[in-house]
Amino acid sequence: MTTSTKPDTEQSPLDQIRQAETDMARQTAAAREAAGQTVAHAQTQAREILDDARQTGRREGEKRNREIISNAEDEAQAIIAQAHKRAEHLRRRGRHWLTIGVRQAMNVIIGLEEAGEGE
Repeated sequence: MTTSTKPDTEQSPLDQIRQAETDMARQTAAAREAAGQTVAHAQTQAREILDDARQTGRREGEKRNREIISNAEDEAQAIIAQAHKRAEHLRRRGRHWLTIGVRQAMNVIIGLEEAGEGE
């Protein structure tokens, strides 16, 4: 074997290339690891955003559904109240016309009796 006369600080061009390759491989592995972590973090954030969006959508949908039901109930109550008012009005009119009819019938009967036709 031959002993190199070069000091340890000097490297042959081949050793320099090997060292550069080793450094580049190390940097590439570190970059690959960093990229993997970035992708994993982005996927986690994307899942969280989707989950939040689903929950927000569900809450807003449920809220809107409650509003629609409440509005429908209010409208139904208004229709029922209006129907009660209309029914009461018709009852009063019916009583009024019944009273008039009874009076007219009595007038006819009394008129017939006074005329002597009712006996």
